[in-house]
Amino acid sequence: MILDWHIEPCWGDTVMKLVLALATGVLLAGSAMAQDAASVATACPVPELPAVERPTKPERPALPSCVNEARGTHNCNNRVLNAYETTNSEYQAAFTAYVAQVNRYIQKLQAYTREAVTYAECERDVVLPSTLING
Repeated sequence: MILDWHIEPCWGDTVMKLVLALATGVLLAGSAMAQDAASVATACPVPELPAVERPTKPERPALPSCVNEARGTHNCNNRVLNAYETTNSEYQAAFTAYVAQVNRYIQKLQAYTREAVTYAECERDVVLPSTLING
């Protein structure tokens, strides 16, 4: 049995059309991937660094001179004790506000860190869109 591999003219046109269709499809797919990469590049939001905050820690009020801290005794009158209690209460409120301000700033810094990691991952994905290249 002899096989004739001669392609008829109508088959030749069909094969040529098929090759052209495949080539066009590959080019379009490559173009779409390039456009996807370009859209990813513009979609990488650069994080904004929060404004620097340096809250001042309040100073603890000094003990009145009439208090002997080593012995745990005092010879203060009520007016001095009441004034110290008032000053100490103000200090505690100021310290609580200070801690809250520091915690808010830390939360802003943590959010910035998360956004920076997201940005870095996005940029990595633009540079290396697939895991086909291994180093």
